[in-house]
Amino acid sequence: MVALSTFILFALALFLFAYMGTQAVRGTVDIVSTRNLFLLGLVIFQLTGPAMSMVLGARSSFYPSNLPSTSIVYTLMVSVFVVLFLVSYMNSTKIVDNVLSRRQASHLHYSPAALMTIAFATIPIGLVCQFVLVYIPVFGPGFRMLSYGMYTVGSGLASWVWFKRFYNPVYMTLAITVIMMALLLTFYKNFGRRPLVGVAVGIGWAAYYSHWRSLGLGAVIKRGAIVAFGGFFLLALVTSARDSSTQKQSILQNVSALKGASFSSGAMDLVTGQQAGMTSMWLLETRPNSKNYDTLHTVYSVLTFPIPRASWPGKPVGLSISMPSSEMKIAGKPRDWNIGPGLIGHIENDNPFIALWLYPIFFGIYFRVFDRVVALFPENPFAVLPMGAALGQIIAMPRGELGSFFFIANLNVFGALAIMISISFVLKLLGFISYQADDEELYYDDGYDQDDNQYDYYGDDQSTMESG
Repeated sequence: MVALSTFILFALALFLFAYMGTQAVRGTVDIVSTRNLFLLGLVIFQLTGPAMSMVLGARSSFYPSNLPSTSIVYTLMVSVFVVLFLVSYMNSTKIVDNVLSRRQASHLHYSPAALMTIAFATIPIGLVCQFVLVYIPVFGPGFRMLSYGMYTVGSGLASWVWFKRFYNPVYMTLAITVIMMALLLTFYKNFGRRPLVGVAVGIGWAAYYSHWRSLGLGAVIKRGAIVAFGGFFLLALVTSARDSSTQKQSILQNVSALKGASFSSGAMDLVTGQQAGMTSMWLLETRPNSKNYDTLHTVYSVLTFPIPRASWPGKPVGLSISMPSSEMKIAGKPRDWNIGPGLIGHIENDNPFIALWLYPIFFGIYFRVFDRVVALFPENPFAVLPMGAALGQIIAMPRGELGSFFFIANLNVFGALAIMISISFVLKLLGFISYQADDEELYYDDGYDQDDNQYDYYGDDQSTMESG
């Protein structure tokens, strides 16, 4: 049974990669999309991760007692989720599509200098959110989360300008400065992987929509592979070096912690999906036998997330915290230790008779809306980049904590959208930018010859492509 489950999980992962690639070739869904990044997280944490754990015999603190039968049930549930998710994505939001498609493509253009100015402006905005507004009662934690979204958008906007004229030394220097500031600021009293992944993947997101998209799928895969390897290497080091003390340390202290990191240890943790699949199987065995279903707990946690625990001491805690703190107390772990229950684990805890149908349909519609905005306005960084402001959260959703990551993702996306629009409005009033560009400015190029035809690529047919 274990061998069968392992085979099906690997096969399902290969199917998803083939499916995404086929749609990208046909122009149905862009290879770089919020849907595909969510599916990437699903593959890592709920498909290949548990499959590798079973192949390697890797055990975790939360490990199923009857792996053969539980793995089959798990495999069936994750397969149902994938099917419902893909169907709902491709057959939903017709009303939203019709509304968005009526809007004409924006003719408002920004000069490269104006976009880079806005990219730099996101850094002080993020600093204010992270170090000043964070002390506002009730809303402070939300501003801290929003700061990471601003760093992602700032890095993305700088990359948007840079990758269109990659060999221009001025834009290269400016972009790298913004990116380095953003990366370093994510390390202040924080060693979380999601903000770091958000900035790194946000750079690739911007590079794709600003230039790589016009080069063809093969070129995108080659460049994406290089970026992915670099990101995996850094993420493995961060994963290995993390401990409870890193949440209280300065930027330099957290960066210095990487010196003692073990790449092999971190890589193994990532390859096995941080045991999220095994934890999901453990939840399959314990619900509702040892603990009743907590029906739609994830929905409830999203709705109550903004309420400070100081104002509501009895506020329900996330599944990732309640499991290790109240269900299975593991010796030698810090008080704030939490685990990833996995998407299927959340569904099982939330009552699978409801959640297994509701959640994939909802998320299919949710990501379809985001991707349609990008598909209809692929040349507008003010539409594209905010949709990619929470990619770290989106990739991590299949690992869990699902409700928290979903709330933070929406906070980053819509907060970044509002702030970017506000920044551009203020700069326009001050005379730093002009919305209407003439033909010379619109097609301005700094010697990056491959860009000559990129605007032809985004013709009427391309602008209606469903970017998934």
